[in-house]
Amino acid sequence: MKKSLLAFIILFTVSSCNYLQERATPHIKTLHPPGRNEITTVAILPFKNKTGKKGSEEILRKCFFINFSTKGYNVLRLEEVDERLHLAAINASNIEKEDVYKVGKIVKADALIYGVVTECYKRCIGVYSLAVFGAEMKMIDATSTKVIWQADHTEKTYSDSIPVSLLSIPEAVIDSSMNIREKVIVDTANRLAKKFVDSIPSKDFSSTINANVINIKSNNTSMEVYYRVQPGDTLSSISNKFYDDTSRTMEISRANKDMSDASLKAGRELIIPDMPILSNIEESQQLNRAKYKKAVYRVKWGDSLYEIASKIFHDGKKWTVIYDANKYEISNIKDLPVGQVLIVPLTTLKPGSF
Repeated sequence: MKKSLLAFIILFTVSSCNYLQERATPHIKTLHPPGRNEITTVAILPFKNKTGKKGSEEILRKCFFINFSTKGYNVLRLEEVDERLHLAAINASNIEKEDVYKVGKIVKADALIYGVVTECYKRCIGVYSLAVFGAEMKMIDATSTKVIWQADHTEKTYSDSIPVSLLSIPEAVIDSSMNIREKVIVDTANRLAKKFVDSIPSKDFSSTINANVINIKSNNTSMEVYYRVQPGDTLSSISNKFYDDTSRTMEISRANKDMSDASLKAGRELIIPDMPILSNIEESQQLNRAKYKKAVYRVKWGDSLYEIASKIFHDGKKWTVIYDANKYEISNIKDLPVGQVLIVPLTTLKPGSF
C-alpha cells in the first residue's frame, strides 16, 4: 500500500511540473530575403546531429517542417526529399559536402534548408530540471547558392519539480516518467523551430502549386500508380494516356469506387490499375509487350530522354516517343527532375510529333 502511494506521489510530482520557457530569440547571422517569385519550392534536408542524443535531429526536422509550412512556400514532404536523395545515391550524413546546385536539382527545390543539432539534453540541478535544445540552421538559394537566411539558437526549458531517480520508481511508472521527460525535449525543440521559422523571410505572394501529376505509392502490400486528374480529362482520355486503349475505362472506374466522367474532378488522384512499374529501365526488356504497351518509370539522377530511349528502343533518337507520352508533364526536355514519374511506351508504333 505504501509503495503504491509512493509511486502515485512520484508520478503526480513528475506529471505536474511547472515549466518555464525562455524568451530569448535566435541570433541571425544572415538575412537576404529572396526577390519576388524567386523561391517557390523548399526542401528541408536531413539534419546533422553533433550530440549524444540519438534521434534529436529527426525531432527538430519534423518540428521545423510543421512550423515552416505556414510561411507560404511549397514545402516538400520529408519522405519525398529522402527518397529523391536515396535514388541519387546521396549520403544524407554528409549532405553538407554535396554541391548545392546539384542537390537542388535532385530534390527539385528552389531553396534548401540545412540544420545541425548542437545541443540536446535534460539535467536535474538541485530541485530544478533543465531541458536544452540548440541548433544552427540556414536556408540557401539552390540556383545562385546564396545564403538567404542563417541563424543559431539554444532553447531552454526550466522546471521546478523535485528530481526523481528512476531507480526508485516501480517499473510500471518508468514509462510514464520517461514519456514526460521526452515530451519536454520535443516541446523545447518545437519552440526552437518556431523561433527559427519566425525569423525566416515569408513568401510574399500566393501562387498555384502544380502537384506531381503521376505518382507511385505503396498500399502496404504492393506499389500502385496514381494519376492526378487534369482539367478536361475523361476516363477515356486517361485510359488512352496509360494504355493506348480507350476501352479500359471500366477498369479505371472499378479501381476507383465506380468513378464516372460525371464525378471526375480536376485535382483528384486516381489509381491506374494493372500498370507495370519499372525500378530500372532495363526491366522494360522483360515485359510482355503483347500484353503491355506502356509502363511507368521514376527518374533517377543522370537520366535523360535520350538515354532512356537508348535502353528501351536501342535508339536514342527515338526519345521523342517518350516525350510525346509525357509532353504535358515535362517542362524541360534537357533537365528531367529526379523522382518524376514518366509514362514509358514499350513500342514505337506511333511516330514522334515533337
